[in-house]
Amino acid sequence: MNLWLLAMGIVVFWILGGQIKGWLRDIPVPILMGIGIYLTTKSWLVGLLSIGFWQIIRLGYGNYEPGQKNSFLGNLTHDRKGWYVRAIYGFIVALVGCGALIWLKFLPVPKVILYIAYNTIIGYSVSRLKLEVIPTDILVSSGFASLLFLL
Repeated sequence: MNLWLLAMGIVVFWILGGQIKGWLRDIPVPILMGIGIYLTTKSWLVGLLSIGFWQIIRLGYGNYEPGQKNSFLGNLTHDRKGWYVRAIYGFIVALVGCGALIWLKFLPVPKVILYIAYNTIIGYSVSRLKLEVIPTDILVSSGFASLLFLL
């Protein structure tokens, strides 16, 4: 199967999950990531573990609003503009998402650092630049899906 098709599927489900129902992101995206990781590593164990590790996308990244129900990271940082929340979200999701690959030594440390760094930068930048929802979703999900091409 073509990795580009999987990456496009990840982007589409990320957008649908943000626009329609969260489960459209929360269920298919980890599965597609696990399939892509399995196809590139040829290890069913790392593919299966990756589906579990990619559940981290459910962490949430909403800005802090006093008196409102906030995301975990919003409550932790009290970041009202969302720049740092998005950067921390990108960092955590990238780190945990490639956890099985790190643990089972399928991804070298320099690539791990690169992957985490650019997902952190994407998270910070989309919020700092105040991009609209769809371009933000495309950039964030593409950043996460890029892991498939680093293997």
